[in-house]
Amino acid sequence: MIRSLRKRHLFIWRLLAFLLPVGIIIAWLSIPKQSTQPLLQPETTTLLPVVLGKAENNSYSVSIRSNADTSKIQLEWINKKTLEYPTATIYAGSENGNIKDAKLIGRIEARGNWYFPLDSNFKNGSGRKNFILYDFIRQQVIDNINLNP
Repeated sequence: MIRSLRKRHLFIWRLLAFLLPVGIIIAWLSIPKQSTQPLLQPETTTLLPVVLGKAENNSYSVSIRSNADTSKIQLEWINKKTLEYPTATIYAGSENGNIKDAKLIGRIEARGNWYFPLDSNFKNGSGRKNFILYDFIRQQVIDNINLNP
């Protein structure tokens, strides 16, 4: 190697000795922070104090709750055991018990407490107080629930 090539070679190695660590540090700092995964379960709402109707079973407990002036109504579903039907949905039942005439309230999953807001048909104890637990994959009614005041 002639003298000019040795100088160029030495200059390039010194430049690489400086640029490689700087490049690694810049690359490490430019990695975006990992975003947190949002929960699939909805946030728990506050439990309303007045119980308008209640039904008990070995595996679940259902009640309709409201606040003192009945401006808000909610359905409280408590799973005591893990559900046998992971695709269970709750419908506000119709008079004839047909799922096509019923109104979808929400989906329940594993063990835990679930709270669903209800519309104005349930105010002051009026409206339908029967619910249908339905498995939409097997397309079968799991249970009919009638709430007692």
